[in-house]
Amino acid sequence: MKRFRFSLETVLKVKRQLEEARQLELAGAKERRDRVLLLLARLEQDLSGLLEDRSGQRQGRVDLGLEAWHNERQRGLNAGIGQAQVELKEREAELEAARVRVVEAARERRVLEKLEENQLTDHLFKVNREEQGLLDDLAQRAVSAFSLPSLPTEGL
Repeated sequence: MKRFRFSLETVLKVKRQLEEARQLELAGAKERRDRVLLLLARLEQDLSGLLEDRSGQRQGRVDLGLEAWHNERQRGLNAGIGQAQVELKEREAELEAARVRVVEAARERRVLEKLEENQLTDHLFKVNREEQGLLDDLAQRAVSAFSLPSLPTEGL
């Protein structure tokens, strides 16, 4: 029996490797997005803590130096939050693009796998047809061997 070999096996291997590479890219994009999310959460937490600290200190006399420090720190945290939000949008766009690339790579791989499946089905059909032909031939020979005309026995 002839062994099945997918004609595009090399291409399928490349598509599988490409899909794996795309999945690694997606994981990297998720990691970068998550780092920005953590940074943003930390900055927002710092700002919240600063505002709580500031409200607790506003009793009695106001220290202008401390007030200026709080204002500067608040501006810095707000600027950091703004930058982190911009970066988060960029990382979200990067993540979405990576997701699209993974889906596309998986689709291309599945198309080739379906083609491989179809070729295997065709191969098995041909092998079965050949085997059936051999069996038919053997059966025909067996029938022919048992249905030989008998030899004349007269004159012996």
